[in-house]
Amino acid sequence: MNIKNSFLSVCITPLILLSQPASALNIVLTNDDSWNTNNIQAMKSALIEQGHDVIMSAPCTGQSGKGGAINFFKAVNVDTSQSANNEYCVGDTDTTQAFEDYTEGTPVMSVLYGIDVVAQERWGKNPDLVVSGPNEGNNLGYMNNNSGTLGATMIALSRNIPAIAVSGSENSAQDSEQGKKIAKVVIDVINNLEKTRIEGQPLLPAYTGLNINTPHDIDNNLGYLYTNVGWNAGGIELKFVSDLSNNEMIMDYVVNMLVEEQGMSEAQARIVAEAMLRDKHGISFMAGDAGDTDEMSKGVAVKSGYITISTIDGNVQATRAKAALIQQRLIDL
Repeated sequence: MNIKNSFLSVCITPLILLSQPASALNIVLTNDDSWNTNNIQAMKSALIEQGHDVIMSAPCTGQSGKGGAINFFKAVNVDTSQSANNEYCVGDTDTTQAFEDYTEGTPVMSVLYGIDVVAQERWGKNPDLVVSGPNEGNNLGYMNNNSGTLGATMIALSRNIPAIAVSGSENSAQDSEQGKKIAKVVIDVINNLEKTRIEGQPLLPAYTGLNINTPHDIDNNLGYLYTNVGWNAGGIELKFVSDLSNNEMIMDYVVNMLVEEQGMSEAQARIVAEAMLRDKHGISFMAGDAGDTDEMSKGVAVKSGYITISTIDGNVQATRAKAALIQQRLIDL
């Protein structure tokens, strides 16, 4: 595969990512879609096959879109029934509980359980790496702010633990083969990081992580592209609406869910979906690029068919140029 450099826009043949054995790492694996998804199970299996020691610590239930959410000063259930397989999930699952007694296990809480509790018990130290994902859907542009996959990654980086966020296309939620293919991408990345690591140094520089996204047609991808995170979220924007039934994207999503999960015909599902959503307030989606059409932005590149890699550090600090401009404009303060 060709690798297109985000700065030089040239192919760099020597850096082509190839599978090869890596040194054994202690890895905490998490996500925001719950511990019972095909993607996270495929990722765990692939990491173990490479000789890594893996702890899975993920939410018990789906927690997409929770970003960096945390439940403070509130007890939370931890399911240790699969501890023999090094799998743990965080969060209450009994929805009959009163609202004030129910505590969700967010992605941040889940990965911290893996880091602060299980890793210390198993290894007596922090993990060498946190892998968050693969998510069932891309995390692109400004939507990274809402992503639980990225939320878990950022909290790991705040501990100076190397971390990789990885997100596949939405089709990975239905196609069980996608998880294995996405996992192979991550294995190739880890192997190459390990191959180029200076002895005695961590896998990535201090407070540094990667955000990897794979395209819908991963089998015919255009290669690896080193991108900027950018603003473009893959051609979608968020909008609050007062009638969800008027939004075709939301309607199509609910219709497809009813067809797949309830066995309804498409016509039946559309009638039911319209009744469910009519006059209901909520967040919907609309087409939009957030003013970002740069080909080196992740949201543009993934939709074009590239496997994208962006370097992240979790720091919201603006560039020096922007900071200097604002300081100059506020010079009279």
